[in-house]
Amino acid sequence: MQKYYPYLITLSHMINDSCQSVLPALLPLFIYTYGLSLEQAGFLILANTALSSLLQPLLGYISDKINQPRLIAMGVLLSACSTGMMGFVTSYESLLICATLAGVGSSIFHPEGAKIMNRLGGGKKGKAMGTFAIGGSSGFAIGPLFAGAIAYTVGPHGLAAFTVVGILISSVLFVLMPRIVSYACTIDQAVAAENPTVAAKPLKNYWKYFGILFIIILSQSVNFRVINAFIPIFWTRELGTSPEQGSFALTVFFSIGIFMTYIGGLLGDKYGPIKIIRLSLLIWLPAMFLLTEVPTFSPAIMLPVGYLLLLMIGAAKAISYSPVIVLGQTYLAKSIGFASGITLGVSQTIGGIIAPVVGNLADTYSLPTAMMTLVPFLVVGLGASLLLKDPKKLQ
Repeated sequence: MQKYYPYLITLSHMINDSCQSVLPALLPLFIYTYGLSLEQAGFLILANTALSSLLQPLLGYISDKINQPRLIAMGVLLSACSTGMMGFVTSYESLLICATLAGVGSSIFHPEGAKIMNRLGGGKKGKAMGTFAIGGSSGFAIGPLFAGAIAYTVGPHGLAAFTVVGILISSVLFVLMPRIVSYACTIDQAVAAENPTVAAKPLKNYWKYFGILFIIILSQSVNFRVINAFIPIFWTRELGTSPEQGSFALTVFFSIGIFMTYIGGLLGDKYGPIKIIRLSLLIWLPAMFLLTEVPTFSPAIMLPVGYLLLLMIGAAKAISYSPVIVLGQTYLAKSIGFASGITLGVSQTIGGIIAPVVGNLADTYSLPTAMMTLVPFLVVGLGASLLLKDPKKLQ
């Protein structure tokens, strides 16, 4: 059974992120039910996602101090119960509290989840984090579909299904966690026996190189979040497609990530995370530049080239996902929880700060011109990647 522990953590990641991803799909229902303004709807999203991401470094820091893997079960339980309660509350204020608590549950889960997955990976940490990432990607893909199907057919009370599933998986996690930790200790000992020289050295934090990595994380996050926000509009307004095709383009963008996150983890194990991060940026940079030029292409090739470039960008982002997490955890070997909070939390939200600026530029000039401003961020990220050093050479 021990070999299935990583898959149990991955399953819990999928359930946790499913709970965090349902709110956008349910906003039309909540707007109709409670008569919400778009500003109020925006605050729901802010409470659910931004607070979650910003709390993760703090909770990661705390997890480094107290080291309580059972927080994984608590995080899933809080997310699931808060999501289920959204179908039973009777006021906007209560809904806001539920959305906030669901985000907090996600914040509790991710640092400890990434830490235990790091240990269970042994000498193949990239593969382990790639597997872990599949859980998150699948959750974000499945959650809205499942929530929408339940809420718009059975009714809002159907969201209790998330609570039931969350209680089941969190109970299993709570009971098995001592065994999982024990197994992780066995793996730690095996890795130490294979590399006695490295194991004998005290753990260190290399803040300088983690700071350089953070610049790369920022450059990727800015591009990823803005693309996520504007691709459907770009497809409809600039490429002349229907709204359905605009939504499909976004689905294509996310779907490629489910597969490529795992592949990126395997490549990171084989060639080292730094090389894969550089490869990611070398693919992403020209693809992003060319995407802004697609509206000037011949109508016959406009859409095929657009989809190809979108796949390249999605794949480039995905293959670096696991290597970035593993490298961050390696640079901050004494503070893996904090590193996980930054690479899994802040990196997912901080880029959204730029979205309103890009939107303003698009209103003033054009969307392709506004999106072109994202390219320099990738140039900076690629330059920063050249300054990274192999952690093995720092020890």
